[in-house]
Amino acid sequence: MKRILVLSDSHSYFDKALKIFEKEKPDIVIAAGDGIGDIDDLSYVHPEATYYMVKGNCDFFERSHSEENIFEIEGKKFFLTHGHLYDVKRSLSSIKEIGKKLNVSIVVFGHTHKPYIEKDGDIILFNPGAAEDGRYGVIILENGNMQLFHKQL
Repeated sequence: MKRILVLSDSHSYFDKALKIFEKEKPDIVIAAGDGIGDIDDLSYVHPEATYYMVKGNCDFFERSHSEENIFEIEGKKFFLTHGHLYDVKRSLSSIKEIGKKLNVSIVVFGHTHKPYIEKDGDIILFNPGAAEDGRYGVIILENGNMQLFHKQL
């Protein structure tokens, strides 16, 4: 079983990201940008977890992380992006299309600050909400099954 913490939009509220991590004790952290420095710091404080992260539109000076990441965890293919490149505040159609084109199981994004989950065919869209507001997501992967939850501190 893998316990995955999903964070986005911490916007320099490292203390909240740390509290969330210590409450959930995840194996893996997925971070969808806008506070990438917080997640870098978290990875130094808690190096025992595996980290997947991207930068967001507010991570102006960040040069060591990309804006998109594709990876696999226990046979599930993930597409991670902040969401601004796909105009997710206006519509989710572009991000759904890229998810289908990439043939992923789940698209993780942030940017809107609103928790969101939708199953569209074989793809799940998942936004954990803004960590600066104490909102986050948890994904449990076990024996090929995936459970997704929205939580709040």
